[in-house]
Amino acid sequence: MMHPLKTLALAILAVAFCACRADSLENERMRVQFDTATGAPVSMVHKSGESAGEEMLLKSIPVWELRGVSDSLLAQAGQVKSIRKVGRGTLKMRWAAESGVEVCATVRLDKKDSMLHWGLALKGLSSIEEPVTVCYPVLCFRKMENEDLAVSSWLGRLEKDPRSGIGPEKPVVRFSHDSPGQMSMQMMALYDREAEAGMYLATNDASSYTKNYTIEFDTISTCFKIKHFPAFGEGSFSPAYEVITGPFEGDWLSAAKIYRRWAKEQRWCKQSRLANHTIPEWVLNTGLWVWNRGRSENVLPDAVHLQQESGLPVSVLWHWWCGCGHDEDFPHYLPPREGAESFRDAVQKAASENLNSLVYINSFRWGTSVSDWEDALPYSLKKASGEPSTAVSNAFTRHEIAAMCLACDYWTDRYVGMADTLLRDYGVGGIYMDEACLALRCFDPNHGHPLSGGSYWYEDFSRMASRIREKDAGAVLAGEGSGEDWISDLDLFLTLAVSRERYIGGDAEAIPLFQAVYHDYAISFGSYSSLVYPPYDELWPAEHRPKGCETLLPDRYNMQFRMEQARSFVFGMQPMIANYHAFLDEMREPEMDFLRRLAETRREYAKYLLFGEMERTPAMDVPYAEIDISKVSIYAFTDGKSAAEIKKNVPLLYSGMWKAKDGESALFIVNICDEPQRLAFADGTEIEDPWIEPRGIRVIEF
Repeated sequence: MMHPLKTLALAILAVAFCACRADSLENERMRVQFDTATGAPVSMVHKSGESAGEEMLLKSIPVWELRGVSDSLLAQAGQVKSIRKVGRGTLKMRWAAESGVEVCATVRLDKKDSMLHWGLALKGLSSIEEPVTVCYPVLCFRKMENEDLAVSSWLGRLEKDPRSGIGPEKPVVRFSHDSPGQMSMQMMALYDREAEAGMYLATNDASSYTKNYTIEFDTISTCFKIKHFPAFGEGSFSPAYEVITGPFEGDWLSAAKIYRRWAKEQRWCKQSRLANHTIPEWVLNTGLWVWNRGRSENVLPDAVHLQQESGLPVSVLWHWWCGCGHDEDFPHYLPPREGAESFRDAVQKAASENLNSLVYINSFRWGTSVSDWEDALPYSLKKASGEPSTAVSNAFTRHEIAAMCLACDYWTDRYVGMADTLLRDYGVGGIYMDEACLALRCFDPNHGHPLSGGSYWYEDFSRMASRIREKDAGAVLAGEGSGEDWISDLDLFLTLAVSRERYIGGDAEAIPLFQAVYHDYAISFGSYSSLVYPPYDELWPAEHRPKGCETLLPDRYNMQFRMEQARSFVFGMQPMIANYHAFLDEMREPEMDFLRRLAETRREYAKYLLFGEMERTPAMDVPYAEIDISKVSIYAFTDGKSAAEIKKNVPLLYSGMWKAKDGESALFIVNICDEPQRLAFADGTEIEDPWIEPRGIRVIEF
């Protein structure tokens, strides 16, 4: 006989289940149930693959939130007013919030797809007297066993065990990125690396609207939400994109291939400068980049020397050429610090030797300590408080730099004018537009754009880039980071993740996520990889100048240099060395020889490494070793005698698999250490002569 208390408990559970009646969407791959009282999803089950039958949701929570400008909660999904099926694959829901806002949502499950497509529309926003954020969908997933989080943070980042930082003092670990912006693509993937299955999270926005991806971890759950930003003052909000969530099988590369199928059909790929052959030939032919700083004598002669000695076409990324202190006195770039005539002569002499340069101009910053800041203030980007948006980047002067609004001709006229002078008067090859691949939100009502949300930031950047090219059709424009929205506007993307330990440290792993989607549509280059201590800007305070600028780093960091260069090579990027000087050819001969051979191999196999598509690398048994990592950059260098140092366990073999447009494939393997390494495939495949020589490069074509 059943115990009376147990009978009562079962009765209560049955009543609760009946009260939370659920509607559902189902096909041969997925079954999703929704609470007909609140519209919240209560169950999400994958019906095929390794994870078949497993419940993905941990608990049911309000599926949307309305938050104020200070992140205060204004409303969230409660009692649903209506919920109904449209055909077999779409659910429509409607809520009426206390604030007078009506929220309408759709959830769609296609016939043979495991992905849910979440749509959103709001009315009555004019009743709210402050800018708002709409979070939708808000989902709470179960913890996985062996978690990896792949985030398209510019080139790409893999967070192994993203909960590892959780403790009594930090109960939640949060990852939050803006898109467009530092999140170079609209996707992330959370998966179990052992089971090779997880959750795919994306949006399909083709119009560059600002949004934010946030994923939070505690000890048992994972909360995911997309934040949308309605334009303040407009009564309705109905974004022309969907949020996409669903289970997938595989790892970060599998997720990238899912995303690529959509991405290839978008405006930025169809108008890609690489795919449409509109990038100037000297960029395509660049065998090696030199990133030097300062006056021309510290930049161009060494680059010319490297070009002559290596026999490779060399190009230059050039910072600190300008008449203003870096990260403080922007935009007073002209005249150049060494004088107009000297600068022009040096650039033209280098050009006569087929050496081209990209010179630095930040794409939207103005120093608040310069004399004409008050004139520029009305045209600066404003926060919701009405104050300008400022930041401190210069660790030595602590001077603020403010963001200018790209919708204002006051700024874009000035920027286009500076670019035109440099391109046509001084003869530089192109402009490096620092911070280009960001999309900010401005709240100034006098700028003529929607307040807060919208797509105006990218659109105004695109117009600014077009104006530069209208004056000089051959201008090369490069941007910081990676960004799919900018593929049709920029020729190159400076992506520094291959050397992230040098300026960030940490345990996250750099992965070529952007390359896996867009390698054949966009050129990536860039690295802080260096064999010397960083330089110091002569216009910064002399009392902070460290000793030993641009002198040799200890040779225990040579493995780090090779690791960075090997990553760049197998990731399909154009190689770069920072702070190069001719004495390195003798003082660090093995490292310079290693770099030259990588660059030569890349040129020989350009059909893969410049124009090819990334494929899955065959599984190999790769040895690891702990190496010394020098954590120095221009703002992390003190006495010239020592460097902030960390240890890191890294693979000794780096590999990448690439497919050319003719259908052929090639596997590229690099040995970064001073001893030969044996190449062993995990499936037992044997090759002739499996040994890779010290600092060697192996190419296996299929």
